[in-house]
Amino acid sequence: MKNSLIFIVAIIIAGGSGFVLQKHLSNKQDVTNPAIGNQRPEFAAIDLDGHMRNIKEWDGKLVLINFWATWCPPCIREIPDLIELQTTYGDQGFQIIGVAIDDEEQVRAFAADVGLNYPSLLAGIDGTGLARRFGNGIGALPYSVFIDRKGEISDTIRGELSKKHAKEIMEKHGINL
Repeated sequence: MKNSLIFIVAIIIAGGSGFVLQKHLSNKQDVTNPAIGNQRPEFAAIDLDGHMRNIKEWDGKLVLINFWATWCPPCIREIPDLIELQTTYGDQGFQIIGVAIDDEEQVRAFAADVGLNYPSLLAGIDGTGLARRFGNGIGALPYSVFIDRKGEISDTIRGELSKKHAKEIMEKHGINL
């Protein structure tokens, strides 16, 4: 009986520690990312309407590039918040750009289902190389990159981006909340 109780307490402590560690690591800016402070790389990709879009199109805005995929549960969880942020703050010069590392048909179906209100560019597997150019050396998804109005990478987030954390970064860049 005593060994069972010790085992149960050990499991509870280990589980709690894992939960606390996960919460601590999630939504943490990757301050060691060498991409931070650099000019954003230039790229172009086709959007869901079949138009070629170049990142230069959004120069002068606070841009959030979100690398995502339909098969990525944390990506799917954060998208409703991204839709809300785009709706609420887009008129202040805030622009979200999705970069889908996924099959085109899956992306189109998902975007229609959720009512995606910001451009999503179809990068397919090439999106992983693009994400690396933005500092995602480990290939994490989702991966979010904030580009300031001068075109410099200011913040990178590996993993799910919470609305609260996004707003903190947006406010730092002059978006009125």
